[in-house]
Amino acid sequence: MINPSLKRFTLPFAPQKSREPFNAEVEAAGVYALAELERMKGGGLIVRQPQEKLAFLAKIGYPLWLYPKNEFMYIFDGLKNSEFATTYFELPSTQAFQDALKGNSNTKEEFTAFLSDHSNYFSQPKKEKLLTINNLIVDVDFRKELGVYRHEAVEVTGSAAGYALLQPSLEEAAVSSSLTEIANLQANARQDSERLAECLRLLNRTTNQFVTELDYAAEAFRDEANAKIRAQLEFINPKIAALNGDYKRRIAQLTRSFDVELEKLGKAKTKNERAIESDQVRVRQYQREAEAQASKHHQIYEKRWKEKAAQTRKDLNGLEKELKRTEKKIKNLDEQKKSQVANLQFQLEQEIKRLRQPVLDLEVFRDTKILVFRREIERLFKLERPVADGLGGAIKLGDAVNAKLDALGFIDSSLKSPALFYLPYYAACYEAGLSRRFTFLPPSMANAEGFGSRLRGAFGISKFRQLLVPRFPAISELIGKLQTLVKHDAFMENQIVSLGEKNNALTSRSARNKIVDGMTYLRNEGWLSEKEYQIVSDGLART
Repeated sequence: MINPSLKRFTLPFAPQKSREPFNAEVEAAGVYALAELERMKGGGLIVRQPQEKLAFLAKIGYPLWLYPKNEFMYIFDGLKNSEFATTYFELPSTQAFQDALKGNSNTKEEFTAFLSDHSNYFSQPKKEKLLTINNLIVDVDFRKELGVYRHEAVEVTGSAAGYALLQPSLEEAAVSSSLTEIANLQANARQDSERLAECLRLLNRTTNQFVTELDYAAEAFRDEANAKIRAQLEFINPKIAALNGDYKRRIAQLTRSFDVELEKLGKAKTKNERAIESDQVRVRQYQREAEAQASKHHQIYEKRWKEKAAQTRKDLNGLEKELKRTEKKIKNLDEQKKSQVANLQFQLEQEIKRLRQPVLDLEVFRDTKILVFRREIERLFKLERPVADGLGGAIKLGDAVNAKLDALGFIDSSLKSPALFYLPYYAACYEAGLSRRFTFLPPSMANAEGFGSRLRGAFGISKFRQLLVPRFPAISELIGKLQTLVKHDAFMENQIVSLGEKNNALTSRSARNKIVDGMTYLRNEGWLSEKEYQIVSDGLART
């Protein structure tokens, strides 16, 4: 039962201002001519029956529910002739996740355990669910067409609708129930999205809070450790300074003692080198003297000079051996000096290392503890990452669900309350004995090629077909589906027959006169040939 306060709107079959000559008379004549030519020639869809007659020709309104809900508008098929189903993925409980996150954010230990336990919470396989909203029309092209068409709507006041209106088999309560289901899903999806966003913020905030606490703790420990190190250094540094002074003196004393010996050996070496150099000069001199006496054949003198040269060479060999011994002593002494100085320096380093060991221990302990803090921070971030990624993926999935649910309706603020809109179509009913068939003509407009053009017919192979061209493909498809529905739904067939018989355009004298006037106009404009005009005129006379 339709609520008496419900607003109803009718739409025109053809645009009223698209072409001035195309008035109500021409529309009625054109539709009748098409219907009659279809009866005469058949539609190619059934076997023509010669006894077939045009039982009625009526303009009928196909009901659509336009129902505003929240900020969206929804379109429902009033004759239950549409189906809609879609799937979406259901997220794991966001409430349970949020409660667990809030309940485990008080201590770092609880929080890290939560992160470890929930690393795959949103990564587990999602449950696919089927959403079925019977009779909801979501086709984008249909919406666009209806959005344009609605501007021509006229509100029905009283009982004067202008044409017969089909009683919607889809009740308003069923529409409201379906929209409540959609609204609940939308509310839950939005709530999930808001909860997920809040969870992500809380997750990041909690992680940053514990990271900050660890940073502060690390810095405090570093300051405390550095203070202890400075205290130790204040105690140790004077001892190290004294130790450095003592060893500096010992190294200097040792160096001086070695340097005295080295200096003596150096002088001996110099003296020896000079003696060697002097003997080398005498050997050469004695050899020259010997050679000079030999040239004079003074054998005795030659022999004496040779003996002197031999003795001096012998002395020279002794000096050279002594020089080598001195050089070896210098080398050994220098190595001893370096070794003993190095040993003192090593002893100094060991003493300093021993004194500094408490400081080194404190530094190692400080650095080890700081590394523990760093690794704890890294572990927090590592545990947080899969949870944050899972939340991010869940947010995207939730956004997709929200978008899919929002797409079921469209933004439109022109209607504040539910209303019925009627799509007009012409129903031609043909009967032959006990058989019956229908032809439906959807909302149309005069062909753009203009009057005077001869085009093929709309109900078969007639030239007259293109007089009226369907305006809206998607709306025409819906009217076409009605023709299939009638074949299988006896109640719908009876309702159309009842409305058609009550509103038959062929039974009213005034309506028939309009058809006659319109056919005359169409013949004069060249749309109907004389033969076609005679056929449809004869058919009208027999009806």
